[in-house]
Amino acid sequence: MLRNKPSIEIPYVSKPRNKYNAERSTFNFKPHPTLNQGLIHNPSQSAPNLKKTPKAFLPANDPRRTINSVKHKTYSIEELNDMPLIHGYNKEKTYEITPEIVKQIIELRNEDPIKWTISTLAKKFELPKYKVNVISGVSEMKQKYDLRNLQEEKLKWHDHKLQARLDRVKRNQLSLRNEY
Repeated sequence: MLRNKPSIEIPYVSKPRNKYNAERSTFNFKPHPTLNQGLIHNPSQSAPNLKKTPKAFLPANDPRRTINSVKHKTYSIEELNDMPLIHGYNKEKTYEITPEIVKQIIELRNEDPIKWTISTLAKKFELPKYKVNVISGVSEMKQKYDLRNLQEEKLKWHDHKLQARLDRVKRNQLSLRNEY
């Protein structure tokens, strides 16, 4: 049971309790130390709204309970048949992977990794990208292609960019050895 006191006896607290150390914390908010422990209702400072008050804090005979219960209406089959169909919703995806699909993914990826990227294969077979990545593995042809493109880009770099890249590599090696 959520509530063991009548709503009249539930204490009202205007400020939340402090969860920080009052002595050393920079969050220097000091609430009154004699507050009761337990369930506390702290409503917003705006005008009261029947939607804001939790059901646990409403008395059993309160009319607001019936007003809020309209949200949870169940519809009959006749009412549902009269409602329009909703188009454009995302259909539920099935992640069934058969050995034939795995074989086809590997063949396509090995055939042309530039054309059949991970995301292209994921769209074609309606699978998540990470699963296609695990299935296809690392393509050596794609790695060589990317490395060749990087080497071509490096030739266009200015001396400052090359030096910054070398410094970054050195800093990374030093940090891995705990020397930086």
